[in-house]
Amino acid sequence: MKTLGPSDTAASAAARVEPAAATDLSAPARMAQGRGTTAARIEFANTLRGVAAMSVIFAHLGNTFWHWPKLVEWLTGIAWVPAKPSTFSYIVPSTLGSWGVSLFFVISGFVIPYSLERYSVKGFLIGRLWRIWPTCWVGLSITVASVLIGVHIMGGAVPFTFRDAITHFFPPFASIADSQQIDSVMWTLEIEMFFYIVCAFAAARLRDGHWTLWLYPVGILALWAGVDLIVAYAQADHPVLVRRLTYFDLDPPYIAFMFCGVALNLYQRGKLGLPGAVVAIAAFWSLFALTQNYGHMAAKSSASLFAAGLAVFIACMAAQRWFGRVRILRFFSDISYPIYIIHGVAGYVMLHAMMRAGWNSDVATTFVIAFMIGLAWLVHRFVEQPTHRIGQRYARRFSKGIE
Repeated sequence: MKTLGPSDTAASAAARVEPAAATDLSAPARMAQGRGTTAARIEFANTLRGVAAMSVIFAHLGNTFWHWPKLVEWLTGIAWVPAKPSTFSYIVPSTLGSWGVSLFFVISGFVIPYSLERYSVKGFLIGRLWRIWPTCWVGLSITVASVLIGVHIMGGAVPFTFRDAITHFFPPFASIADSQQIDSVMWTLEIEMFFYIVCAFAAARLRDGHWTLWLYPVGILALWAGVDLIVAYAQADHPVLVRRLTYFDLDPPYIAFMFCGVALNLYQRGKLGLPGAVVAIAAFWSLFALTQNYGHMAAKSSASLFAAGLAVFIACMAAQRWFGRVRILRFFSDISYPIYIIHGVAGYVMLHAMMRAGWNSDVATTFVIAFMIGLAWLVHRFVEQPTHRIGQRYARRFSKGIE
């Protein structure tokens, strides 16, 4: 099973929409004004970040641990001890995680163009690195420490090398370095980082909405098609090459899917009309579906689940005027990135230990989810918030004079 999880996506910063600079409103500007683009936060997207993060944590700790023992053993290096499944495992569908990831990807596609309106390309990239890497370092340190402690106490073998671990601390270098995955969510963060690079190259087109913007995802899919052919027909003769191309066979279709969120952003800003947005969304979802149905990747996603995530986002976008600042929703939105990075492997190790100690499975699952939420808040408060503020300062410093 592919466990899906940003990305700030899960890891994207909450977007602010800048007020229009022009006093004479063109037709697109009037459309944007009519759709409520103000200098306030886009609360519906912010709310959905929290929903997506909690969907992933419930899927992993409420379902995956209990029904995918081989995957859990592979990630933790600890032998899975049979136990009565948690009630959560019968309530929470295994597909909830994939749905949450699809929502993260649409959110990222939607909010990142706002950052490129506010910052220069250099400022944007510096801000993104400060936004992603420090929290990633803490989250992965928790993952690595959990495995080392778990294997020491419960037996087993550490399932990754030092090289595997260190490359994951600097996404997307793990994919470039051909490293083995050490958790179940970092691959999505690598996709996020590749998406940022694409957006940096396409910054001018993202700002003005020119039709040439769509050449970028089309070009990415063309590159993917070539890689996929190599993966399909070179496995026997060139297994090392095929292994090194694994990430580049997996990642590009998701980047193309994220352009559905970009189309919605352009529509929201009045730079793309409704017919154009509909055509773009239908085209890139259809292309994504084709890659998942006919590609030769070792792991694939359900195009229908991704359509469901996209549909929920569109429905909430249509109803965005009814979204307000609700404290509990804001809380889960704020901790969405750290909880996404932290919960998986560390949560599996804790559940391993509790099952060996004879805990009730429902109590153990509830406790671990609550513990991860509390730990994520601490990381958000003492790591994510201060480093994000530093990143914003640097981004503004390198963006002076941008219009």
